[in-house]
Amino acid sequence: MPHGLFLRLLELVRKELGADDARVELGGREPVDPRTVFSVLTDGSRLVVVFAEPPADRAAKADQLEKLVESFGQTLNEGSVPPAPLPPLDTAFRRLDAALEALRSRTGSTSAVIIDLHSPVLWGSSEPQRHTDDAAVLVELGEALRSVLRAGLDIDALMALDENDLAQRLRGFGIEGERAGMLGRALGRRDEVTLRHHLLTCLAVARARREAHPPAPRWAHHEPQFGYFVRSFANIYLLITVFEGAFSELHVESGVLHALPSIERLLMALPPIDPSPGGRVIRLRRDRG
Repeated sequence: MPHGLFLRLLELVRKELGADDARVELGGREPVDPRTVFSVLTDGSRLVVVFAEPPADRAAKADQLEKLVESFGQTLNEGSVPPAPLPPLDTAFRRLDAALEALRSRTGSTSAVIIDLHSPVLWGSSEPQRHTDDAAVLVELGEALRSVLRAGLDIDALMALDENDLAQRLRGFGIEGERAGMLGRALGRRDEVTLRHHLLTCLAVARARREAHPPAPRWAHHEPQFGYFVRSFANIYLLITVFEGAFSELHVESGVLHALPSIERLLMALPPIDPSPGGRVIRLRRDRG
């Protein structure tokens, strides 16, 4: 479903039910908050409606939601739930992403991302499609890649695998279930150069998250065809620049130190993000007026 149509559906549901918020969740636990009602859509995702207070007629609200979903059944079946659209260029998120892209260009890295030590939130990224994956997904993909590399298959060989052989080869590396599915989907959705950069980013994010307990002020990792530089800041955040080959730590650290004050200000200006446990949320903001 086109993003605009999908968001209009959420807005309609919110207004019809007199709710405070409406969103779609992918994965995670079903909501138990008494302020919410939800409906499971045909692709397994959930349309969740949130009220400011627990509604007195919660069962009636749930029934009304089911009828609305049923009335839009054909439209919902035309495609799976889309990823959250990129916010407009003038939003706080895009300003932070733009600052990370400038840092990526200045340092010669393939990507620059910001995660924290614990949450699934990907706070910022120079990758243009960063909103389709959160940090938890990047970590899972990175751990799957770690298993592949430990089994002796490099990233180029992994990317060259035939789609029909992929599942069997992944099982041979001990990668099964959801993690195998995530890696298979990642391998099939990007052009070769972008895919390689994304996989290296996942590998760096997974390793940096594992190494950062407790975080040092900065550290670096070097391999012949892969490396990353990590700078921790504000107690919990990690700024990670990822490289496809050799890099100068001195040059990268200089660029990071120059950009970090602005990046930190942009990060602290972000609106609050409140994803459900283990899930990814497409949130429709409440009207302010």
